[in-house]
Amino acid sequence: VMAGRMSVANLDDQERLLDEATAVFKEQAFHMGRAIESDNLRDALKHSSNMICELRTSLLSPKNYYELYTRVFDELQNLAKFFRDKSRHNRKMSDLYESVQHAGNILPRLYLLISVGSVYIASKEAPAKDILKDLSELCKGVQHPMRGLFLRFYLSQMCKDKLPDTNSDYEGEEGGDIGDAFEFLMTNFTESNRLWVRLQHQGAVKDKARREVERYDLRVLVGTNLVRMSQLEGLTQEFYVAEALPKILEQVVQCKDVMAQQYLLDSIIHAFPDEYHMVTLDQLLTSMTQTTGGVDLRTVMCRLMERLKHVVENNPEAVPDSVDIFGMFRTHLQTILERPFSGEAGAPPAVLAPLLELQSEFLNFTLAMYDGHTEYVDAILESTVQLLTKALGDPDTGNKVDDDAAVNIVVTLLSTPIKSLGWEILDMQHFTTLIKFLTVATQKKVAIGMVDAVLESDNIIEDSDQLAKFLSFIQPVMKDVGGVSSEDLMNDKEFIREQQQVAKIVHIIQSDDTDVVYKCLETARKAFGDGGDARMAQTLIGVVSRAIELVPLIQAREVAVAAGEDVAPAQVSLKRVFGFIHKTLSDGLQTANPHACLRLWLAAANAADTADSNPDLAVQGTFEPICYEFLTQALITFEEEITDSRQQADGITVMVGSVSQLICLEEDNYDNIAKKVSQHGAKLLKKPMQCRAVCTCSHLFWSPREEGRREGQRVRECLQKCLKIADVAVQSSNTNVGLFVEVLDKYLYYYTQGCDEVTPDHIQNLLTLCGEHVAYAEGDTASEVKLAFRNTVNYVKRRKTEGARQEGDRFHALDLSEISV
Repeated sequence: VMAGRMSVANLDDQERLLDEATAVFKEQAFHMGRAIESDNLRDALKHSSNMICELRTSLLSPKNYYELYTRVFDELQNLAKFFRDKSRHNRKMSDLYESVQHAGNILPRLYLLISVGSVYIASKEAPAKDILKDLSELCKGVQHPMRGLFLRFYLSQMCKDKLPDTNSDYEGEEGGDIGDAFEFLMTNFTESNRLWVRLQHQGAVKDKARREVERYDLRVLVGTNLVRMSQLEGLTQEFYVAEALPKILEQVVQCKDVMAQQYLLDSIIHAFPDEYHMVTLDQLLTSMTQTTGGVDLRTVMCRLMERLKHVVENNPEAVPDSVDIFGMFRTHLQTILERPFSGEAGAPPAVLAPLLELQSEFLNFTLAMYDGHTEYVDAILESTVQLLTKALGDPDTGNKVDDDAAVNIVVTLLSTPIKSLGWEILDMQHFTTLIKFLTVATQKKVAIGMVDAVLESDNIIEDSDQLAKFLSFIQPVMKDVGGVSSEDLMNDKEFIREQQQVAKIVHIIQSDDTDVVYKCLETARKAFGDGGDARMAQTLIGVVSRAIELVPLIQAREVAVAAGEDVAPAQVSLKRVFGFIHKTLSDGLQTANPHACLRLWLAAANAADTADSNPDLAVQGTFEPICYEFLTQALITFEEEITDSRQQADGITVMVGSVSQLICLEEDNYDNIAKKVSQHGAKLLKKPMQCRAVCTCSHLFWSPREEGRREGQRVRECLQKCLKIADVAVQSSNTNVGLFVEVLDKYLYYYTQGCDEVTPDHIQNLLTLCGEHVAYAEGDTASEVKLAFRNTVNYVKRRKTEGARQEGDRFHALDLSEISV
């Protein structure tokens, strides 16, 4: 009850209590200072004792007690300085040491004794080990947790440089050695830890949470002893292994306090050299497994792994041959993983996440330490499978991991090895078993994570078996989920991104053997074909693109064989590749993604045209039927699958661009294709679209590659048709005046190309027509139309000026005097 009342007063009156104690402290410190100035030892001891008496309080919180302690500590340093100057107090150190022990209260007595004792040791009038042992034993007289803890801290502070350490001034037969120095620090550490642990039992039960926070704030008072130990020069690796660490760990394990064990283990890892941890790893890990169940060993072990990893990265030879780091960690981690299940059928979901995170950190540690050791990674996955089996049951019949934190860690466990090990993960026995513990949606997340990791790494696919195995691993992202329509998936941006990532897999297929690449493409085509229309709309694009890229490679191989080079003939012919392209586009993309399919038909036609025109092989005419077939299929796709008018207009432009470049087609076939494309252009929904499409189609009759396929008359017919369509469009709305300027630009293009059917009169009349209509342009685009016409007229003027100096230039005949811009 008394403790409860004190605790309440502590909460309500902390500021007042601290002010009162500080006031008394300042008064006594002042008088002590005056006594020191006058070399009055008796009064100095009296007032210092009164000053220290303020530390006897039990009412201050640890934070406020620490503030008062620091003020007392600073003043006691002045007193210790006075003690060191014998000429001022004229007392032997032994007499002074004896006299301060007569102080009336134990706490001031011990503070003064420590102050004199530190000076006594420094004077070397007595062996250091005897004084240290005496001080340490006498401090046991204060068992109040907070008062005793701060007293021990003061002892450590005052004697830290008075220890009989190796090569110190206090070492010797009588003064002691490293064993005595360590024993002093070890005793102080043990007693400090006991007092710190007992702090939790001070006060009312209802204030326990607050006290735990306050107790945690005092942890450094205990940890300082470990730091002092690590700074001992005589703390060699041999001494640490044989003497120091076993005693420290014994104290850690025996204290049975969660906060203390976790903090002290962390302090050990931080305080002592990493090289020492390397040779005592088994001892350290064994102690961790013996801690109280509530200790969060994840953070402690992760920090230890990080330290060891840093050592190995800087010095790969730092690991002794006799130390199996992975084996030790695995053995002790297994013990830790089994702790939550002792006496229970399974672990609650809340326990899984930290245990899985520990596995994840161990995996990262292993990948950094043991590059290329797939068996180690598989062993970690195996223990993870065992953990989840105990918690959830058999993966085929039991529950799935559904805790978000645990799910994310399992996903990380599955995705991380890919970046370091590449395709070696495909041979891991427990990889697929671990995936089974996830829901279908999460398996999909893992699959796309694997795809992303492979694409971001330097991994390449070298054969079809490797590809088939990887595709089997990412099945969740390659097949439609029941209940979701293809139409819905096609409009899902995230789904499209995922499938585009999957499609990129074919682009990391690399082999000098075209037969191997082709077999890989067949494997991919078969796997992607089971994914449904929504997936094929994205995934098959890459397959066809890579197949088209194979064409020049196979032909180059044929050229090398024909030239007698030491190159094996290709088993997969060009015709077989073209057949593969045809089947893939017809069966997979025609309806799933007609816009991409149209472009790929045209790209395939251009590939066939290039193959047919190869000057190093006598193949002219061989691939003309294939080229024509691809163009025919492109037209069918355009006619049957593309219905949006804007997409149709874009399709016309793409077809014209591709067809106009072809040179292998027979004249009748070319005319047939050109005629159909032109007809489709003239049938577009809106007049402006018709006008632009017909303009574009004029290029079908003016080949940029073959002069024999330049028909000026048909070009002029297209342009004249454009003018008629433009006139109708302008009559319906002045906003379409820009069409005249666009047609003028097309006339000028053919005029500069030397098309005789486009005469100066055509240009002159069209300039005049544009000048008349542009002046009355309306709508939002009026300014753009006027600017476009002005730029065109300026171009003609520049060409006319240049043409005046060149005989026969066609622009010289144009008259711009009446053209207003």
